[in-house]
This record gives sequence, structure tokens and C-alpha cells, in this order.
Amino acid sequence: MISQSILGALQDDELRVVIEQSEGLLKQRDEERKSKALNDARALLTAAGLTLKDLNGRGKSKVPKGPVYHGGHTYQHPMNKALTWTAKGKKPGWLVELEGQGKAAVEVA
Repeated sequence: MISQSILGALQDDELRVVIEQSEGLLKQRDEERKSKALNDARALLTAAGLTLKDLNGRGKSKVPKGPVYHGGHTYQHPMNKALTWTAKGKKPGWLVELEGQGKAAVEVA
């Protein structure tokens, strides 16, 4: 480690050069770590018979699993017209229960 007295003896422009070189070295090391991690990941995937492309799209499905409700619209229970929801905030219990039965709320104008 560079001591405070050594750094203190440097002129401002010399300190700027040291900082610039240090930042360059840090960037280089970071790129080397990322490259090594990527190569290690590729080797592990290859051993399992996979590629990086196989990982793409395996996360959450973009297709919604249930009905989609849009804010600014009003929805009501199909049987009990007194139960409504404006699609803002958490879904009410009656709607969660309705969706659990495979049904959806009805949009009202």
C-alpha cells in the first residue's frame, strides 16, 4: 500500500496521473473478472449441455396467467353488482376468490 507521505510528496498533476492510472488498472481488472466469470459460466453450461441462449426467456412468462385489469376502468362481480373495483391498488378479496374459481370480473362503463 502506498503510504500517505509518498502521496503527500507528489505534485497535483502527478497525483492526477496516479489516479488516472489507478482507474485504468481497476477497469482492466474488472473486465478481466467479468471475462473469467463469463468463460466459467460458459464452461459450466457446456458441461450441462446448455448455452447462454438457453437461459434467455426462462424467467417469468410475459403472458399473464389470469385476466388483465386496466386502471381507470371499473370492474364488478358478475353476480353481486354491489362489489366493484376500479383496478387501482390491491385486488379485493372477492376478485381474488373469483379468479381462483377461473372466472373474471365484468367491466362496466
